[in-house]
Amino acid sequence: MSNYAILALLSQIPIPYILYAMITTHTHRGLVWVDLQSPSDKEVSDIVKKYNLNPLVGEELKDSPSPAKVNFFKDYILVVLTLPVRIHSGSSYEIVDREVNFIIGKNFLITSKSETVEQLEYFAKIFDANAALDKENSIEHAGHLFYYMVQRIYNGMHQDLENIRDALRTAESHIFNGDERKMVEVLSFLSRELIDFKQTAHGLHDVWTDFTSYTEKAGLFSAEFFTYIHSIKEESNHINEKIVNSRELLADLRETNDALLNTKQNEIIKVLTLVSFIFYPLTFIASVFTITGVDVPLTKTPDGWWIICGIMLVVAVGIAIYFQKRGWVK
Repeated sequence: MSNYAILALLSQIPIPYILYAMITTHTHRGLVWVDLQSPSDKEVSDIVKKYNLNPLVGEELKDSPSPAKVNFFKDYILVVLTLPVRIHSGSSYEIVDREVNFIIGKNFLITSKSETVEQLEYFAKIFDANAALDKENSIEHAGHLFYYMVQRIYNGMHQDLENIRDALRTAESHIFNGDERKMVEVLSFLSRELIDFKQTAHGLHDVWTDFTSYTEKAGLFSAEFFTYIHSIKEESNHINEKIVNSRELLADLRETNDALLNTKQNEIIKVLTLVSFIFYPLTFIASVFTITGVDVPLTKTPDGWWIICGIMLVVAVGIAIYFQKRGWVK
């Protein structure tokens, strides 16, 4: 049964989790997933006692920020992930960091976050539906559950990068439609997004490198779990490749946009220069005939004004024809 069919049945089946305060508990075949959002000190203390956690690990469950890392204990693993999330901000988008803490035991998984993470919310619905329908046989221990969660998170990261790439393609079409000035700001915003995304995603890659060195020793879980972590590391590599490709596309678009913008500005400067050059001789002619003196030619004849204007027109047309023959104007 597809995930969409499962979600369609959500309103018709009992949801096997208990919601109290800011803690949500999901259960399936003896496996417990405890999800905390901005937990209080008492809630953290209760979790530490219930699952016999190190007090320092309990501190990680609170809202205090921490760099991405992985720590290994005898009966559980602590993983801190800082995720890049693309959100709408005013008329543009920005990348914000969302920290999620994971404590992976044999039969339990604890997650803690200060803000809602869309991918985990979606995963909770799928997990509950699968648990109720008894369709998911591949979740045998908390390590599997952790793997599927991280896969869902990386799917969201792939989608964010695809949206950034779509924005770059849209900018490309605007560049060649004559919107070079407007695209300078758009490309700057997209560059900031990619820089922020890269900085956060790079830290995740280091976590998986450390994690694979542990799984090779087949500690808490079987050696089979090593394959899952390697798969996540490959996903991290794909994310980094996408970032590099998007930044290369952005660099090419910026170079093209700057070239077109400079060309357009040079054309404007050239036109203004040629117009000024045409009017310089006309100004000189007008100045000559306005010199105060005796018997200035043409100034006192009945048709003098028209003759002077004709001379100026002939000079202007002559200069324009000369510029055109030289190829300076089209």
